[in-house]
Amino acid sequence: MASSTPFDRCECCGKPSSTTVKVRACARCRSVGYCSKECQRIDYVTDRQLRRGHKFQCHPKSVTMANDTQQSKPQAPSVITGNIEDNDTTVRLEMQRPDASGQWDDVGPINLLEDVASLSLQSNRAGISNGLPTMKKQQTSAQPRHLKQLPLNTQKILSGNADTYRYRHSADGVDENLMILLHGAGDTHIPFDKLGQQMELPQTATLSVSAAMSLRLPNNAAKSSFTQLPFGLGHTWFEEMDYVSTGETLLDDNPRRLKSLKHAVECLDTLICSLVGNGSHDCNDDRNTWIPERVFFFGFSAGACLAMEFCREWFLKGRTPFGGAICVAGGIKTATTVTSNDTRQSKQPTDVLIIAGSNDAIFSKEAAYKSKKLYVTECSCSEVHVHVEHGKEHAMAGSKVEMRVVMEYLSKRLVRRMVGMAGESVAS
Repeated sequence: MASSTPFDRCECCGKPSSTTVKVRACARCRSVGYCSKECQRIDYVTDRQLRRGHKFQCHPKSVTMANDTQQSKPQAPSVITGNIEDNDTTVRLEMQRPDASGQWDDVGPINLLEDVASLSLQSNRAGISNGLPTMKKQQTSAQPRHLKQLPLNTQKILSGNADTYRYRHSADGVDENLMILLHGAGDTHIPFDKLGQQMELPQTATLSVSAAMSLRLPNNAAKSSFTQLPFGLGHTWFEEMDYVSTGETLLDDNPRRLKSLKHAVECLDTLICSLVGNGSHDCNDDRNTWIPERVFFFGFSAGACLAMEFCREWFLKGRTPFGGAICVAGGIKTATTVTSNDTRQSKQPTDVLIIAGSNDAIFSKEAAYKSKKLYVTECSCSEVHVHVEHGKEHAMAGSKVEMRVVMEYLSKRLVRRMVGMAGESVAS
């Protein structure tokens, strides 16, 4: 059941709030919102064995029972007693009398799904002054949070694209790294937003973007978009097939494919430069921008090809390398660079992890090793790791072995911020 607290978009499907769609808050924690009971049900438990889903993060929100007529009086301390389990709907509330006796009175039980007014009514019926309920497990000093909003330049670029991206803070409250997720042809950003949540990367915010977005490129008054597929099949990042006449796959060095890929790289470059400041060796002083070495890419199929191509172009422009790129069932296919005529090179290129399937007819293991060779040829001193999953066809990484490979790759590259109790922190 959800309350009427407004939210910008649905936690499950990403649908934005509007005059026709009301996104209501979870009545228990009020930290997420849903557009329907069905979305709330789907998002409640996504994997019981791995404890994934909103159920395992949903905790009652602390509430303050205010009484304007008694603001000058000292508030009575109170505490919720007992261990609160994930499926609990009621707890017991004890409140201490403000008089000299200091006696504690049981004013519960209270229903965690009810609103503040109901809780206030229960305490008034008990004849006790209103106080501030807190859970015992929340009484310890909270660690300071280091959250980043999207930079102002990024917000301008993404204006009017609310339905085509999703930005999430790190679950642990420290946005030290940023993972950018790029989907495959015909897909959307929503499943990849869920993937970013399920990975639960420490101190890592996620930005899942859709090829359906339109971006305003520098020196271009009109907005530029990626490639729209025919027959309402969705969007992709660049043209891989002849969608106009034959419907056949374009050759890797087909001028039409390369022109479309060049445009996609330019669009992505505009977005990424806004996230890392000016994209050069000198980092912007905006506290909401990321250092390039702490930005990571995760792409599937066409999204993987775009991510790897972009990292190659970024290197050839002499820019600071990213933290890493994970390319699933996709990678660069030609030795021809699509945008860069700049011979300046940064000291170190971005490292890449390629995951391919032994039975993949679209991006074979031979294609994966070809991508590695092409990348290393242009980006000397780079580390390109190839993992071939036995028996796998053209599909997202989903096995335990594949996810272990991904996590081992990231564990060596993600930056951790050591947060002190006083709020001081240092990156390591």
